Amino acid sequence: MWRFKKDRNLESSIAYICGALVIAAGVGACLLRGLFFTEEMYPFLTLWFVLCCACSLYYLVGVGAWRKSGGGVGAGAGAGAGAVRGITGVNGVSEVSGENRALRILLSVPLIILSLYVIHWLCGPLSSQGTMNEMLRWGLYASFAILVCFCAVNRVGRRILNVIWSMLGMTLCLSALLAVCGVVKLPFAVAYSNSAEVSATGVRLAGLMEYPNAFGAVMAVFLLERLFAVAVYYGDPKKSANMLEARSVGLGMECADEERRSRGEEGVEAEQGKAGSTTAALLRLLPLFPYTAALLLTESRGAWLTAACACAAVLLWKRQLIAPLLAAGAAPVAAAALLYRQLARAGLAVEPVPGLLLLAGLWAGALLAGLWLCRRQRGAAGTARAAMLALAAAGWTAAGIAVLLHVRERITGPSSTVSARGLFYRDAWRLAAEAPWLGRGGETWRHSYLAAQSRPYVGSQVHNGYLDILLNLGFVGLAAILLMLLAAGWLLATKSPRLLPPFLVIVLHSVVDFDWSYGLFWLLLFWLPAIALAEHKQKHQSASTHPQSETKLSTHSTSTNPLTNVTTPVNPLIAHSTSTNLLTNVTTPVNPLIVYPTSTNPLTNVTTPANPPIAHPTPKNPPQIRLRRLIGTAACCFSLLLGVLSFHAAQGEKFYRQAIMSVDPSVKVELLQQSLGWNPRSPRTAIALSRLLSGEQSVSLLRQSLLYSPENASLSWELAEVWMSSDHPGAALYWIGQSLKLDKYNNAKWVKAIEGMLLMGQKKLAEGKRKEGLICVASGNELLLKYRRLAEEEANKGGQHNDREFRMTEQADDLSRRLSMFALRF
Repeated sequence: MWRFKKDRNLESSIAYICGALVIAAGVGACLLRGLFFTEEMYPFLTLWFVLCCACSLYYLVGVGAWRKSGGGVGAGAGAGAGAVRGITGVNGVSEVSGENRALRILLSVPLIILSLYVIHWLCGPLSSQGTMNEMLRWGLYASFAILVCFCAVNRVGRRILNVIWSMLGMTLCLSALLAVCGVVKLPFAVAYSNSAEVSATGVRLAGLMEYPNAFGAVMAVFLLERLFAVAVYYGDPKKSANMLEARSVGLGMECADEERRSRGEEGVEAEQGKAGSTTAALLRLLPLFPYTAALLLTESRGAWLTAACACAAVLLWKRQLIAPLLAAGAAPVAAAALLYRQLARAGLAVEPVPGLLLLAGLWAGALLAGLWLCRRQRGAAGTARAAMLALAAAGWTAAGIAVLLHVRERITGPSSTVSARGLFYRDAWRLAAEAPWLGRGGETWRHSYLAAQSRPYVGSQVHNGYLDILLNLGFVGLAAILLMLLAAGWLLATKSPRLLPPFLVIVLHSVVDFDWSYGLFWLLLFWLPAIALAEHKQKHQSASTHPQSETKLSTHSTSTNPLTNVTTPVNPLIAHSTSTNLLTNVTTPVNPLIVYPTSTNPLTNVTTPANPPIAHPTPKNPPQIRLRRLIGTAACCFSLLLGVLSFHAAQGEKFYRQAIMSVDPSVKVELLQQSLGWNPRSPRTAIALSRLLSGEQSVSLLRQSLLYSPENASLSWELAEVWMSSDHPGAALYWIGQSLKLDKYNNAKWVKAIEGMLLMGQKKLAEGKRKEGLICVASGNELLLKYRRLAEEEANKGGQHNDREFRMTEQADDLSRRLSMFALRF
């Protein structure tokens, strides 16, 4: 018994640690603008990887110490005891097997992506800095996926997952709404635009993420998760005793759980006087209004459309949810539409007191009206039920008309942003064809779009997550990501279909925007399957403790615990199930005279008896123990390496910012040198330092930096400027050509290059070097002709996508006259 308690204590403590890390990830996502800028994430990533390393060490040391004391079950036996039970016969085996495979894919693909970036980093990518950033990001994603999955198979961890999910969503939502009301100071929570194609009112809500489209997609994720949760709760049909008896033969404990849940929900309706029933119902409906209001205020057409498509796809599959969803969402959506119209007219700038009163009043009205509609819709029948549904549909219709009338021009009119995305995608496909299988490393588009663009647009993001992965890792990486998404979708569809709509929002919206450049979206993507797994485990765990389940002795199912894989007998008087761990694959018989059903845990593969007093586990096979320790040690070491790498990057970024703020040139040089010492891969640091050094030192530094970023247009241009100021026209012309090849739609570079060659020619002629001077002047004239030809071609295409205003400038015309006069003289 004391061994089991010790095992449970170890598992619970690890679950608390994992929960604390999940909390840290949520806080970091809020404070660091959705984890978009990697430079801001370096200190957070350093702390994250150190904590992951410490957690791994604690796990290994704790399990090892317990084994030495005589235990034969690894940490997480309690998770094995809480594994899925109640699936009968062959179907149960196939379900567990499918769950194991899906979880293996979900947890292994991030490690595969991380490995691909490591390979690029070692073999010389397009940008060593960008590849390092992606390595650190995917180290975060992979470790987060493991943490949330561990929490999902632990009782304590499940509560933590659900609570943190709700707190994260409400923090993002309420901070944005309170910023609109002037209560919270967020400088970039509201995005302003003078273009009617970008915003119908000129203002859009961006929240802590500072980008309306991404913030809208996040709000759609949280809104649909809560909306479908309420719809499932109020739409669960009441089951008769005859149906339960008829299905109990085939479904065993699952039917007992269905009966328990059915009775529990009926009790909420029948015992409205019971303390806390109304409060619980209000808490379920509480987030719907703020999520909807925040989503509408973003004016994100993509988020609106993907949310609608996700809802439609799932409702076509689960038609029984249509009525409760209409009832649950009618009042919050109507109230949110009214708030949107009021705030849009005010330009999202209202006084704190009137704004808070408006927000609180509409919120309270939406709560009460939503609760009334849901209960009436569920309790009424016949004509009354039809009337309730008609009222709910009228609320949805009125809200939709109010919003669409306000933004009809943006929806029905032509959109330059849509056509601009078409340009991005065509140029990205051409760039991807240069390295189709493995890509060119991290942040490929950001560092090469200037060379690949067919028009002078401004867009360092490709606005398509799948194309971004294709550019970075080729078809191999894209196939791995698609496989992971399929595995996650399968888990959601089989374990908790209500979570499919928010998952589909992430999958669909990333097709039209750069959501996956935000780390928050990847965290949510791994979080949703973990919640689905937790709900499934909780359901069958509750079913296994129901009295009816103790009488089912003939057939027994297998269930999977995806982290510990420990086989545990539930009750020594009946048949018990076992659990298998995918990493160790160790099964421990509890009693050779009794048949025990098994449950599989896809991360540790350890079989553990669920009833500690009678469990008699056998020792594990030494090779499997060594393998498990080897995997844990490798994870610990790799976390430590990533922590060291992020610490070096953080130190380099700190010294760079100090150098930028410094006014003393000598201090600035010293700080920049320290920054490069910590992180020599940063091209902007090398450029800033090269401008403070002499010619030879500057050239040497820039050439060294080009080894890390061989196709960086800024580095090439810095070398061109250094050579133009010296006495080497051939080298200057070479680097001018390299830089203009990588950034051809840059007016300033063309003008400076032409002027530099002209001045160099005049200098050569003044020194009596007539031939070299005429060559320089002729090179300048040739550059001018190329510039003029390119500007004319762009002018003929129209100015719609000429965001960089590429054209023949007045300076270029003046240089043309000077070159003509110079040619007449010589």
